Amino acid sequence: MTPEDFYKIILEIDENWTVTSIELDDKEEEVNVHISYNNSKARDPVTNEECSLYDHREERSWRHLDTMQYKTYIKCCIPRVKNSLGKVNTIAVPWADKLERSSYLLEKKSN
Repeated sequence: MTPEDFYKIILEIDENWTVTSIELDDKEEEVNVHISYNNSKARDPVTNEECSLYDHREERSWRHLDTMQYKTYIKCCIPRVKNSLGKVNTIAVPWADKLERSSYLLEKKSN
């Protein structure tokens, strides 16, 4: 099992998402898990219709549960879709709510 496969399992992401790389920063004691969307279509969050990808937003970062003593971050350029109304919307990610800066699992652990 590769480290990318390991993180895909523990992050509980489906087949539409791929862990593309993992960066370890010993100095900062951080793990950065880079994820990409690997499908050409996605569900529009407003109309719920299946749409072709329009583009990707700039890279965002979410704080996740620690990997041992290292702070862990999920990093991703989230895709956007253009729906039948001509509106461009950012798709939902499976690890966090729309405006959150931390993952569901980190939030759950904090409560």
